[in-house]
Amino acid sequence: MKVRYFGLLWLGVLGLFLLVACGGGDRAESAGTDTPILVLPTLEPVELSGAPLKVVATTSIIGDVVGQVGGSAIELTTLMAPGQDPHSFEPAARDLTAVAEADLVFVNGWDLEEGLVDSLAAIAGDVPVVPISARIQPRVFSEDDEDEADHVEEEHNEGEHDGGEHAHGAIDPHVWLALDNVSLWVDNVVTMLGSLDPANESVFATNGAVYQLALAEMADYAAAGIARIPPERRLLVTNHDALGYLADAYDFEILGTVIPAFSTLAEPSASDLAALIEVMAAHDLCTVFSETTVADTLAQTVSGELANCAEVQVLPLYTGSLGPAGSPA
Repeated sequence: MKVRYFGLLWLGVLGLFLLVACGGGDRAESAGTDTPILVLPTLEPVELSGAPLKVVATTSIIGDVVGQVGGSAIELTTLMAPGQDPHSFEPAARDLTAVAEADLVFVNGWDLEEGLVDSLAAIAGDVPVVPISARIQPRVFSEDDEDEADHVEEEHNEGEHDGGEHAHGAIDPHVWLALDNVSLWVDNVVTMLGSLDPANESVFATNGAVYQLALAEMADYAAAGIARIPPERRLLVTNHDALGYLADAYDFEILGTVIPAFSTLAEPSASDLAALIEVMAAHDLCTVFSETTVADTLAQTVSGELANCAEVQVLPLYTGSLGPAGSPA
């Protein structure tokens, strides 16, 4: 078994960082003791009568991890096709049917899948809904960041925010962009699948162990590559605040985001964009990283205002979803 698809996605992110050699420190911090960590439920075995477990995964990235751990012992349905934005995805009738008929549903946790929250709440108690991000220490938007945002607003009083700012206490759901967190994902999937289907517990454990070895190799490769980037060049500007876990893991600094929020559904104000342009100009940054799952219109707007740059790059990253067939991820 090869950890092919998620590995290509993650290495693609790393490769662009090495190419541009600019990175970032974030505007969020690790959660304190007041922020609850998600936990795994206790599940009892299900009667399968020789049939495979019916498992649903929400995003294409979660589906890749679950599919490689479950292998042929599960019947996997992934709700989101490659290229779909998990924040804006709205389920179709067939998706809701798949969820209702499943033995187990894996979600990211912390409401990443905003359009699925109500639908999943409706089946609570009938189908186990498991946060694959259980046991992971989350990042939250802190009071210091809120004070900084207020200061920026005072300096750039060009209108009210349009919902783009972080809510105080908001949790960053993009945990898969740190490999240690993906390792916990794998352990969680092994545990949950084995709880429901003890007959295949050893299969899940073996597949999980193979995946963990591949993640360890990927981590070594990433550490060696990032070591080539001077610390003073580890500065990032992104389309929305999605790379904080990666920044924490490799000592990048996120100087700003086009959409100052953990969700792509938020909208920045004119003052948000003005502040970001000012920061980029001050640091001679001429690259914005944007997701492949959303239009880069706002990022292009920012890039057009950077008069100090001979050339501005808006580079796509596969961060929220795997890519379609034939893509780098």
